[in-house]
Amino acid sequence: MKFRGTLWNTLWLILILIGLFLYLAFVESPEAERKDAEETRSKQVLHFKVEEVKAFDLIKPSGTIKIQRNPENSLWDITRPQALRGEDGVINQLLLTLEEARISQVVDEEPKDLAEFGLKNPSLQIALRLKSGESKTLLVGDTSPIGHDTYIKLADKKRVALSFLDKNLLNSSLNDLRSRNLLDFATRDVTAVDLKLNKQFQRFVKEGEHWKLTAPVNVQGDDDEIFNFLDSVRTERIEDFISEAPKDLDSIGLKSPHILLNIQADKAKQSWTLKIGKLRDQQSYYAQRGKPENIISVSKILVQTLSKHPLSFMEKSLVSFKDEDITAIESRDGGETARVVRDSDHKEQWAFANPGNGAVDSAAINTLLFDLQEARIHNFAPSKNLKSFGLDAPKKELTIFKEDGSKITLQLGNNDKNKHYYFITRSVDQTIFDLDTETVNKVFRSPDDFKDKKLLKFDPEQVTRIKIEYPGKTFELDKQDNQWVMVRPEELDDLKPFVGKDILWTLSNLEYEKKLDSKNVLEETGLEKPQLVLTLQDSSSKTLGQLKIGQSLKNQPLVYSQRIGDPTLYPIKDRTLSEIPDSLERFRKKAN
Repeated sequence: MKFRGTLWNTLWLILILIGLFLYLAFVESPEAERKDAEETRSKQVLHFKVEEVKAFDLIKPSGTIKIQRNPENSLWDITRPQALRGEDGVINQLLLTLEEARISQVVDEEPKDLAEFGLKNPSLQIALRLKSGESKTLLVGDTSPIGHDTYIKLADKKRVALSFLDKNLLNSSLNDLRSRNLLDFATRDVTAVDLKLNKQFQRFVKEGEHWKLTAPVNVQGDDDEIFNFLDSVRTERIEDFISEAPKDLDSIGLKSPHILLNIQADKAKQSWTLKIGKLRDQQSYYAQRGKPENIISVSKILVQTLSKHPLSFMEKSLVSFKDEDITAIESRDGGETARVVRDSDHKEQWAFANPGNGAVDSAAINTLLFDLQEARIHNFAPSKNLKSFGLDAPKKELTIFKEDGSKITLQLGNNDKNKHYYFITRSVDQTIFDLDTETVNKVFRSPDDFKDKKLLKFDPEQVTRIKIEYPGKTFELDKQDNQWVMVRPEELDDLKPFVGKDILWTLSNLEYEKKLDSKNVLEETGLEKPQLVLTLQDSSSKTLGQLKIGQSLKNQPLVYSQRIGDPTLYPIKDRTLSEIPDSLERFRKKAN
């Protein structure tokens, strides 16, 4: 029975706690919140929300500034003393300061003389007009001699109070409240840009979704670069407002501005003009817009943006194309011309248009296409005098043909006096550019570079014997059960596992640099007593390839080579044969 009484006591205690909780939650707490809200409201200087304001006036002894909300976009417009776009952030902050203003102390319920508080002829009156039709006017007086509070009074009340208000913010000037956007355009709507820098003129025109430069040269524009340029101008802010009624433009460099910018938006039927004159101080320049024509100052950074070199806005790719769209390539070097066409069934393979020219080095053609896509213009020449650049009779030409029937031709002229760059022109725009020498050597290849220059053509899978003959020593490898073994000069148990494959790979990729007629070579070739003879045979001892290596060419990192049965001499790089072992130690697994 004692336990039962304890249980009932515990249950009663729980019920009491629950009841207390419910009382606090549904009675006491809402009542406290209501009292707090009433107390907060009672201390508010003005009862309103920023979004409820339709218009307001800042009334000062010097004049009245009228501001109203644009009904179409809820942004702020200044209507007096002149029609101007408002600086929305500044205006909203002013109203928010007023909304959050609290009374810190009631000074006098029925003051006899408002002058002692600076409220008889106040330095500022703020008259609000709300969307509901209600109006509220606040008089702002002097700052309290003790502390930083300001005397305030509602126009329809007698009471004078103190409030901690930022009077400087409330008493904003016209220039504080007006928009500091320099040029109010949308980047996506711009269709043309004219930019005059001193005596240099640039023009960008938008064609569809892409930009083109039409002056000082006629070339494709760099879409990203031009978009970023316009966006930088669009986001630029006015540094300062200097004069609303300019009289002397010459003294500040605006009669003949050194920078003149004009932006057009055809669809919107709008245009924006900006002139930039002399340096005002170390960080800004005098400037003037088309509308309004007041004098302002702009940052030094904007001037740097507008002073960019025209090359900055050009598409710097030498040519633009998709690899798969190219159907043929033609190269002319002097009087020699070669044309290669893509194999329609094997896209990576190429053949000469004239079959008598031999086999094409398809890898070289594919590399050429890659080099063309990677090539970047260094600079352009504003002059169109082809003769002065050696382009009236170009030394070399390269033409790529596209699947849609169009073509692009590049022509090579003279190099500059330092031989760092070559002048070229292209058929798509007739503009003269220069390219660095390294790029020129990659792009303007001779017709001979298109030819397959592999010395030995064989199927590695058919080779079963490799013979390597040096003066006084010979090495022979045989393929047995898919493994390479040494049979001469002796059998090796520790032969490198991939030595045969490595030798065949080296020989299958061995390329000559050029062809020489043996009748026209006067110097010693060393091929009568070769330094090395390489022979490849199949399982029936049929020779699949045989090559002799002779002496070095005079003053060149090349050695003479000759295919047995072919009188032509083929100079090859002397380092290309370094993978061919020349001693037993190089065949062994433990060889260094």
